[in-house]
Amino acid sequence: MRKSRTYVLLITGLALFAMFFGAGNLIFPVMIGVNAGTSITPAILGFLGTGVLLPILAIIAAATAQEGVTGIASRIGKYPGLVFTIVIFLSTGMLYAIPRVATVSYEMAVVPLLDSGNPNGWPLFLYTVVFFAVTFLLALNPKGFLDRIGGWLTPALLLLLIVLITAAVVRMPAALGEPAKEYTQTPFATGLLQGYFTMDAIASLVFGIVIISSLRHRGFNTKSQVFTGTAIAGLIAGVALALIYIGLTLIGTRVGVFGVTNGAEALARAATELFGTGGQALFGLIALLACLTTAVGLTGASSEYFRTLFPRISRPKMVAIHALVSLALANLGLEVILDVVAPVNQLIYPVVICVVFIALFDIFVPGQLYWTYRLSAWLGAFFGLFEALWSTKLPQFAMLRDWLDMLPLGSVNMPWVVPALVGFVIGLILDTVQGDDIWKRRATEIEGAEAAA
Repeated sequence: MRKSRTYVLLITGLALFAMFFGAGNLIFPVMIGVNAGTSITPAILGFLGTGVLLPILAIIAAATAQEGVTGIASRIGKYPGLVFTIVIFLSTGMLYAIPRVATVSYEMAVVPLLDSGNPNGWPLFLYTVVFFAVTFLLALNPKGFLDRIGGWLTPALLLLLIVLITAAVVRMPAALGEPAKEYTQTPFATGLLQGYFTMDAIASLVFGIVIISSLRHRGFNTKSQVFTGTAIAGLIAGVALALIYIGLTLIGTRVGVFGVTNGAEALARAATELFGTGGQALFGLIALLACLTTAVGLTGASSEYFRTLFPRISRPKMVAIHALVSLALANLGLEVILDVVAPVNQLIYPVVICVVFIALFDIFVPGQLYWTYRLSAWLGAFFGLFEALWSTKLPQFAMLRDWLDMLPLGSVNMPWVVPALVGFVIGLILDTVQGDDIWKRRATEIEGAEAAA
């Protein structure tokens, strides 16, 4: 029986919410509630800006090209776009984000139940084997992919979160104290940075290819139908994310009095206070579902992309490759994963944000932007490179901090913003002056790419 378009969009939106909602999304807003104190309102508004609004805008931006991220990435240049796309899918896929969510879910759901021994030995290996076996099975069939997430896993995750949030709000009194140091002077900017660290704007470009592909399978055939459907699904996911984030922040305002130091500890304490010994099981199940849905979404999206580069590899084999590589990296431990791969995010995030906002701007001036994409993204990447080098913590790059802090917004680790804006303005001027010639060149490039394909 063919399902209605309203049902398809609802399931797609819920699935997108679940794919976004991983471990970081679970604990960041809770710690805002713990640390922001009386500055809670501007702090959570900042977090919603980069943790909800930016990812949803990125989903809409991805839908402006029928190929998703590969389409809009090509606008910064053929080879820069290819490198950018590969790095995105590797960092949000099997080299970083997928093994990370497996390791985090293990530390949040299983480690507290272990009495002794080495938690990163056989227990971690056995857990990750089961975790990635389930991920493999759920990500295997692209046609039923969103149904399994949006129809099964998301309702279970939402139900558990609603139970925990409602119980905390009703039964635990709020206690807003003095803001922590970082929330005293610039709570809104601090909240913005916390949302920035969720990586969801990057993940949006990855998930866009899954959403677009799924909608096509469901009868959304024209470009306008795909764009509208993707935008509606994004809005559904955004509303769900915003409501859950606000609820988790309210939990944080209620557990700060217990002296918790991280989001996992804060949620575990709330669950234990509310539900006794069963609270840890509830918290562990929430963490497991949140991480599993994200792992399934990232595995499916990344597998689909790399099959476009290596079409001779079947989908089951590609999904298996992702699961096996992620399994191996997850068993290195979370700290190793973060130390090795995290600096990459400092490099690609500026390019992601530039591409997203210019793609949205491009909706209103279609076909006219050439240098606007390139100069903005290239300058963002250039200055982001130095921030990435500093974030490696290698001693030879330590002196970069003094230079970066001299740049506008350098003190908040965003020295690339002003140079990227300058590139945007210069590119826009060049595109306006050269106009039709640039558009003809771009059309020629697209025709050439299609002929080669």
